[in-house]
Amino acid sequence: MEHDDDHTSGQESSPPGRGSGTPGQTGRESGRDGSLDLRTSSAATIGWVAIGAAAVVAILIVLQVPATAAVSMLGLPAFIAVLAWTCYLRPRATLRPDGVLVINIVRTYDVPFARIVDIDRRLGVTLETDSGKKIGVWALPNSGRRARREGLSRGVVEEHTPSEIERLEAAQRVWLQADSPAGTGGSGEVITEVRALPIALCALTAVWALWGLGFSAAL
Repeated sequence: MEHDDDHTSGQESSPPGRGSGTPGQTGRESGRDGSLDLRTSSAATIGWVAIGAAAVVAILIVLQVPATAAVSMLGLPAFIAVLAWTCYLRPRATLRPDGVLVINIVRTYDVPFARIVDIDRRLGVTLETDSGKKIGVWALPNSGRRARREGLSRGVVEEHTPSEIERLEAAQRVWLQADSPAGTGGSGEVITEVRALPIALCALTAVWALWGLGFSAAL
C-alpha cells in the first residue's frame, strides 16, 4: 500500500550534484538506457491469470449470449481485467542509472538516488528522502522470514530479503560508489505526479459491470 506523507502532486527541490552508474544486469530491461522494471513475480502472475480468465469469460459471453445482452454482460470481465492491470501489472519500480521511478496505482514518483537517505523494509518498502518525505513502493514485497529445512525433520526460520529489494539496494550502492564517496552527489528533484486514468477506467468498467448485472437480473 502507498504510504505517502504528501497528498498533493508537485515537485520538491533538491541539493546540487550529479548521478551516474548502472543498476546491474538482473531484472527485466524496459528501455534502451538500461532501466529495469521490478515487481514481485506473484503480482505479475496474479495479474495475467486474472486477465486471461476475464478474456475466457468474455469469449464465452460473445459465443453464447445474444448480441444485445452480450454488450452489457461484457462489463464484468472488462472490470476484472482493468482491476488486475491497475493493482498488479501497472505498479512497478523502474531502476535507472541515477534513480528509481516508482509507479503506484495513482501516483508516480521520480526519485533520484541522491535524494534517498533510507530504504525502510519493515512494512513493505518505503523510500525516505532527505526532506523527510516517505514514499511507499506498492510493487515491491515485504521483507520477512522463510523456513528452511535441515535434514529430514528439522526446520530453520531465517531472515529473507526478496531479490527485488536486493536489486534496488544494489543499484543505489553502485550509484554511490560511482558518483561520490560521500553520497552527496546527484542532481534532480523528487517529482510527484497523479495519474487519474487507472481510477477512471476502474470506475467506468465498474458502472458497466453493474449495468450488465442489472440487465441480467431483469431477463
